[in-house]
Amino acid sequence: MISYIKGVLADKETTQVIVDVNGIGYMIDVSPRTVTDLPAIGDTVTLYTYYHQNRDNKITLYGFTSKDGRKVFELALTVSGVGPALAQNIVARLSPSQFQRAVHRGDATTLMRVPRLGKDLAQVIITKLKKNIMKLKLEGDVDLGKPVGAPVAEAIQILVNTLGASELEAEQAVDKAQQILGESAQRENLIAQALRYIRN
Repeated sequence: MISYIKGVLADKETTQVIVDVNGIGYMIDVSPRTVTDLPAIGDTVTLYTYYHQNRDNKITLYGFTSKDGRKVFELALTVSGVGPALAQNIVARLSPSQFQRAVHRGDATTLMRVPRLGKDLAQVIITKLKKNIMKLKLEGDVDLGKPVGAPVAEAIQILVNTLGASELEAEQAVDKAQQILGESAQRENLIAQALRYIRN
């Protein structure tokens, strides 16, 4: 197995790069997000890789700028219905800590921010991975918090997507709102209460 490739970045496109290692060019599939994180052509680059061979014996190398990204990719592939393309979308759209936190909390709304990942599959991912998600050791510390219900998760996402609040700011505001309104509070009430803390 090829764990990582380090060499000169010879070419890069939207979803693919070529890394030159001692005169051999390795073609590696990457996400658009990964491409934006790469240095200029001609500079040295290190990509952590995943070797994949499909049923037609087509071999593809998938590349990631961090070990954490590769870990999430590999974990996502263990879920029925998630192939390499969707797993790569997950890594591209959510940071490793966001993915870990969403699964741990049962937050399908956050997972559904990933293109081509619908509600049903989000629930499958949560069901499949929730018991073992804490075993995913990331390089950065993650505050997993406690599992949250749908109204809380939806309120957080509305504050982030509609009002431009950061995820941390939205989570803290909704948490304060829930402490005041109670655990049975509905999404609209949580948002209205949380806005007081964000605006202040």
